[in-house]
Amino acid sequence: MKKKHGYAFRSAAALAACATAAVAAGCSPPPSGGSSSKGITVAETAAPSTLDPQGSALYADRFAWQLSYQCLMTTTPDGKIEPQLATGYKRSPDGLSYTFDLRKDVKFQNGETLTSADVVYTFERLKSSPDGIDKELFPTFEKAVASGDSSVVFHLSRPDAGFVNNMANPLVWGCAVMNKKAATADKMATRMVGTGPWQQDSYRPNSELKLKRFDDYWGDKTASEQLTVLYVPSTSTQVNDLRAGKVDLIFTATSSAKTLSSSDKLAVKNVPTDSTIFLQVNNLTKPFDNLKVRQALALALDRKGLADHAYSGDGARPSVYIPDSNSWAPKPAEVPNSTQNIAKAKQLLKEAGFPNGISTELMYISAYDPGTNDLVATLQAQLAKAGIKIKLDPLEVGAWADRLGEAKYALSWNAQSYYSNPYQYVAPAEGRQGPVPAPLKKLLDDALGAADPAAYEKALVEVQKWEAENVYPTITLLATNLLVAHEKELSGVDMPASQSREFLARVSRD
Repeated sequence: MKKKHGYAFRSAAALAACATAAVAAGCSPPPSGGSSSKGITVAETAAPSTLDPQGSALYADRFAWQLSYQCLMTTTPDGKIEPQLATGYKRSPDGLSYTFDLRKDVKFQNGETLTSADVVYTFERLKSSPDGIDKELFPTFEKAVASGDSSVVFHLSRPDAGFVNNMANPLVWGCAVMNKKAATADKMATRMVGTGPWQQDSYRPNSELKLKRFDDYWGDKTASEQLTVLYVPSTSTQVNDLRAGKVDLIFTATSSAKTLSSSDKLAVKNVPTDSTIFLQVNNLTKPFDNLKVRQALALALDRKGLADHAYSGDGARPSVYIPDSNSWAPKPAEVPNSTQNIAKAKQLLKEAGFPNGISTELMYISAYDPGTNDLVATLQAQLAKAGIKIKLDPLEVGAWADRLGEAKYALSWNAQSYYSNPYQYVAPAEGRQGPVPAPLKKLLDDALGAADPAAYEKALVEVQKWEAENVYPTITLLATNLLVAHEKELSGVDMPASQSREFLARVSRD
């Protein structure tokens, strides 16, 4: 159950790319950018490493793919799975096959009509993903078989109740349907040919992506005729460019709120996201092989205090394993060991044989983002009140990733991006702690074998409850927020918790 992550990533290459973007020197957008009555201009921090939707596991790359590619299903902002390129699906009674019926008369942006052959080709090609996306998202997938031109049957090796969730990823990661003719033309790294509302017009790597309204799109047409995406590594430069009218919309940290809110021409929205920050707890090391010590660790933490001190109170919010955008998920106060209780933490340490407390280390990526250093310092202060003395161990990206992957740590800061499949928020990552305990393994298997979405959600709540009670393998602390700042005359600015840029199709100038 290997995990890769986005907002912060567990893959070293992804972390390096994100961290580099966070500290890169500023650059102004190219002269061709800026506002127009027919189009909008958006600034992004990290340029995509590839436009091939199967060519990378980097979270930032997906923001480009979402503009042109689509999946058979999608997930709405409120967490509901809905048809997209398929009109629906049927699950076999044994849970080993899913049949999707395709929407009729869907056109790719090269004029080709979507058929079952394209879908089969897409998922066979995914098996050769250089980053193992197929194994991460579809570990039970065996093969896809066309049933006529407009139906596809997916065969699984074992039941997987999260299969459809991953097939409905609004970030189009792993499920983007490709056109066979375009994908075999060997231009996928620089040319997108999807079924989405935006058609690629031009692309200058690391600089600018231009798109135009796809007139043959099967659904609602884009509200604007054109979309220009400028890649501007410096967030301060983005803020200056927005205030100067060189761009219309940016995605930025809450630290920029005061500067942006001072302008009477700009609107600022604080968007709760499903990117979460957590502690990785290595139960292979002493004293964290002791359940009471792990429980004391969890009870010493004040999530609201972490959000207030590290993210100014509006840059993050308390969270547990499954983020609160999932309406069925319990709130932090309803989850075991998730409300601070210093007295109980001290008592548990005493019962574990540590009446004078413990000393340990916490590794983290130094200056990963504006809140990380403040977060770990606040963690250190909170834990000290319960007798848990923490030595902070700041590391470069590569060293941090190596030690995490080899389980050579006691505590580690970590973070992860949005998942369309809530199972991935609770699934342990192999190699970073001891073997999955038998009771948890059974709960995980029960969830994967659930017969319907309601049963799946209920089973995942039980998984979360067990992990919180046993403080294994992580302690989720916060879910982060993101600012979407834009010119006031723009309408339709409504980014979901997944951070999918699909909403840009509904943005226009009043």
